[in-house]
Amino acid sequence: MPRRVHSLLSSAFLLGALAAQDQPPAPAARLDALLTELRQLDAKAWAERLAALEARAKGHDQAAVERRAQADKLAKEASEEERKATAVRAEMERLRALQKLIGGGAAPAPVAAPVAAPASAPTAAPPKTPEPKPAAMPPKAEPEKAPASAFVTWADVQPIFEAHCTSCHEPDSKKGGLDLSSFASALQGGGSGKSIVPGEPDQSRLFRLIAQQERPFMPRNADPLSAELLAKVRAWLEQGAAEDQAAARAFAQARAAAVKAAPGETSKVGAPAPLPVDLPVVAMRAPARPVPVAALQRSPRAGLLAIPGLQQVLLFDAELAPLGVLPCALAKVATVAFSADGTLLAAAGGSAGRSGQAIVFDARTGAALATVGAERDVPLAVAVHAEGKLVALGGSSKRARVHAIADGKLRFDAKHDDFVLGLAFSPDGKLLAASDRSGKIVLWETATGRVGLELSGHKGAVHAVVFHADGKSVASTGADGTL
Repeated sequence: MPRRVHSLLSSAFLLGALAAQDQPPAPAARLDALLTELRQLDAKAWAERLAALEARAKGHDQAAVERRAQADKLAKEASEEERKATAVRAEMERLRALQKLIGGGAAPAPVAAPVAAPASAPTAAPPKTPEPKPAAMPPKAEPEKAPASAFVTWADVQPIFEAHCTSCHEPDSKKGGLDLSSFASALQGGGSGKSIVPGEPDQSRLFRLIAQQERPFMPRNADPLSAELLAKVRAWLEQGAAEDQAAARAFAQARAAAVKAAPGETSKVGAPAPLPVDLPVVAMRAPARPVPVAALQRSPRAGLLAIPGLQQVLLFDAELAPLGVLPCALAKVATVAFSADGTLLAAAGGSAGRSGQAIVFDARTGAALATVGAERDVPLAVAVHAEGKLVALGGSSKRARVHAIADGKLRFDAKHDDFVLGLAFSPDGKLLAASDRSGKIVLWETATGRVGLELSGHKGAVHAVVFHADGKSVASTGADGTL
């Protein structure tokens, strides 16, 4: 103890001497003095300082949250504006198609004018066509006199590709494996498969990209093609993506013959395939680790695939390129199914041992049209019928239940001997085929809920069942390895 006192007195004498000489104390002495002063502070002073620092930290945290919220809001607004722009372009295309269908004055212009220009002198053609139209009443007679000029051929669209596409898609660069410098190479497609489907512009990936209906938008890092150029490319694809007038005429004749041979299918042949348009911008959720693909369904009328995701339905094209994501308010999405005409998509799921439902989406817009069902477990099978507006669910309840899409009411409840694993509506919607784990297939009448027919033959669970397009036969697959 005396030694400690002596040390303190020595330090005090030393500080006094240095102060008398107007010299700053040594660093060690200054540190001792500061420590002594800090030890004299009470707990309240320390607490106040810590509280002030904590308040400052929280302020910075709040500012960071606000900045992130602003960024998210701006990102959502940008996505919404992109969606609106795409919707407006789609509406423009529909208006042009309608104008062309009813013979509106401006509709043939982007198709006929470029084709007719090289055939006649530019000074003589304009005066002759406009004057007879207002004077005489037959505006429809003139296009019929020269039907060949209504066809759009490779010679008409090749300059468009040359001006906007071939800088990246030519034999030397050939980005994505696609070469648009010649007719043959364009039809051949790229590394992901065919880019052109003759007669079906909405199924042609080339058109979806340049129309900015699907990413990556083309042309890359450049202004989008004008409405006039898009209309010309679309007309070329609709008319069979032909190389010359003869090929386009042959395609038109073949399509007309097909329509005539199957009058009942007229509306389906002429209607565009129901591919997604203007889907909401939703991020795809990735699982923490790879999981099995529980189900996969292909649209009967389009190159469109649907796969269950994490509270989502994932949409891909025929080349497995992502098309979009549909949010699905189900704890687990177990299975999916398209209607026979491809216009509706049903997703079934729920919580194991607690609940099960089906959500019906519009396959084109992604809009959720209805939520039906009140199962006590996750459904194992789902089917949807667009014209009949029906949804069927089956699973561990050993029942096949059919609901109305409009109000969700139960139409009938069909009992099976074991878990229902497969469901399918007949093309006319009058029958529901349900297969179960006992190896049985039952055809139920949707109007009455009565048994129409029982089919047997499998020696084990029947996992899937499907009707032929003519509705006269049924195919099934089972655990016994047979079809």
